[in-house]
Amino acid sequence: MSSKARRRPSKQELAETADSPVEQNLMLAKYVIDAAQREMAEKARKRVPALRMGAVAGVLGTMAVAASYRMNLALLERKLPPEAAALVATAVYSGGASAAALAAVRRWRGLPTPLPTETAKQVAEIIQEAAD
Repeated sequence: MSSKARRRPSKQELAETADSPVEQNLMLAKYVIDAAQREMAEKARKRVPALRMGAVAGVLGTMAVAASYRMNLALLERKLPPEAAALVATAVYSGGASAAALAAVRRWRGLPTPLPTETAKQVAEIIQEAAD
């Protein structure tokens, strides 16, 4: 959990600040919702570099194709028929795009899911403490 996250309220703190069980439950629900939102936002922020890398790969791939398409075909057509030249160019560009996409996927997989797992653990602890 991040340093910005608030500490979970104890049973005593809930009892002192709220007069009725309904108010205690409302306070606890507000805490859980806030904690879940903070945790999901933090995990989403960790995914931004992978998203940027994917966007960069897409833009650079498109620019490279647009800039060198005609030149490559002209060079290849000197040695190959036009159909074969187009096939070779397509294979090369596809390979580069695949490598960039693979790099983005690897970065994405190493990150935690953007779900409030820590908050869920805390809620389970609170429920367990209440049952005891």
